[in-house]
Amino acid sequence: MASLLSSLCGTCGRNYQSLMLRAAKAGGPLSGMVGLAADLGTPVANFILWLTIGAAGLTVIAGLLWFGGHQRQLRRAMADGKVTQQELEQATEHNVWSVSFAFGLVSTVVLCLFMGAQKLAAEEDKGVLATLVPALEQAQKSLFKIEKDVVEVKETTERIETKTDQVLTKLEDMSAVFEQATKGGAIIANATTPAEHYHNARMFELKSDFASARKSYNAYLASGVDFIDPYLAYTDMLKVQDGLEGAREVVAAMRKSTTSTSLEIAAALLLPKEQRIAALKQGVEKHADFAPAVYLLSREFSVEKLGDQTLADKREEKALLEKFRAMDSAGKFQRYVMDKKQAKAWLDDAESRLAKLTAMPAAVLENPVTLSANQSNQGWMLTLGFADYKIKNVEYKLDGAGEFKSTGFANMTNPQTGLPMPSQTIMVATLAPGEHTLEVRYTDMTDKMNGPFVLKLNTAEATLKAGKNMLDMTATSWLSIQNGNVYFTGLLTHRGILKSIRYSFDSEKLDQEFPFSPPKPGEGPYEIGEGLPYLKAPDGLKFVALQLTFVDGSKSEVKKYPAP
Repeated sequence: MASLLSSLCGTCGRNYQSLMLRAAKAGGPLSGMVGLAADLGTPVANFILWLTIGAAGLTVIAGLLWFGGHQRQLRRAMADGKVTQQELEQATEHNVWSVSFAFGLVSTVVLCLFMGAQKLAAEEDKGVLATLVPALEQAQKSLFKIEKDVVEVKETTERIETKTDQVLTKLEDMSAVFEQATKGGAIIANATTPAEHYHNARMFELKSDFASARKSYNAYLASGVDFIDPYLAYTDMLKVQDGLEGAREVVAAMRKSTTSTSLEIAAALLLPKEQRIAALKQGVEKHADFAPAVYLLSREFSVEKLGDQTLADKREEKALLEKFRAMDSAGKFQRYVMDKKQAKAWLDDAESRLAKLTAMPAAVLENPVTLSANQSNQGWMLTLGFADYKIKNVEYKLDGAGEFKSTGFANMTNPQTGLPMPSQTIMVATLAPGEHTLEVRYTDMTDKMNGPFVLKLNTAEATLKAGKNMLDMTATSWLSIQNGNVYFTGLLTHRGILKSIRYSFDSEKLDQEFPFSPPKPGEGPYEIGEGLPYLKAPDGLKFVALQLTFVDGSKSEVKKYPAP
């Protein structure tokens, strides 16, 4: 090569020989390293070919500029005595075009050798190194898997064509194209529309041709069409093929070049639970018209997802499902799902789950804590009831005073949690007559704080309710007939909730009233008072008819008590 240049270049041939030797020493190893790196990157693109074309182009341009211009001018200048032989030789070795020509020629030769080796020894999409050294193949896949997916999306973006402008602009038409392709059941050759690419991807998956499926999914992604189901199907395939972490890496890389609401939501679903829910909530707030995000978020609180729901989970799920139903009615769901069978499955699932949740009384979901109050001569006992059985701790605050206090724990284990059972009773020594509020909050099995729930307590209403319940349970002993007397003792212990006690002997006329006085201030609620608690029974008494009138005006049933 040096002798050829010498003969071509005449008087400066020796300088070119020296220049080519330097170019070979420096450019040869450098070109070799570039060639090795390009060979390793073969799965992404045929870098060797493009580098060779670039090097050859540089060589041709530099050669034309040097041999066709600069060298000829220098020779004429030397003939006229304007430039000496030494100056010509110096200019030859340091001219930018002569140096570029030398290095370009060396690089072209080295890269041509790599191209020849690839043609002779390399497998397609691998390169020489990965073919000859199997251990490098796995490293090659690990290094270039993500980049390959991204490059395929970018390349396919440039290749995609549409059959009509209408298909591009009307999502309903794409769904129709997809449905028609699905009926055919075959892989579509030369697919061009997003619907066809998605159809092919699913067909390739069924055939376990995951490499082709990935290419078809990438072709769909490049279209930028915002249907959610292809993105979810693609990420599901990635999880199987690359593992969860690999799928996250691929999707994260794609998001750098693809801005899509569907891709954003699909990426959120790959995150750990707490991050996933937070990302989905952010997506719901950010994309107010994207109903699929609402549906997918609702599933995070479903019994199918959790296995065991708390009431807080049920409240969240119900609210999201109701929102999803409203958004679907407003046309904000099905336009984002290409496969209408998939859309129907989601709608059916949402309706089924919502029906189960609606069967639970809304009041229970909104306020799962109930309160019953009973007064005794020692004070008030407030008893709490919980619709959520799996509770870990209960706290309360009475009339907004002070901080929340724990109710403590009963001397038993909660069979639902295996932990000590929180006490559900609160003892209050004194409680002024009138209205009171009790704030209750509790920690459920997921350590989520529920509440506080505000419960109202009216002492008069609580006393009346508790008294009626007690009288219902003791209806057979409101009075007793013995030793010639009719005793009203059992009723008088509840005189605080009674307005009148009417009775009659051997008839149901109820034409007589038993006298009693209401409790005095400071007097115990279950004391019978100062009057006699009985009446003299008439001779030959057969039965006593009795009816109670309560302080709220309601009346009991007429009861009949036979004489012994």
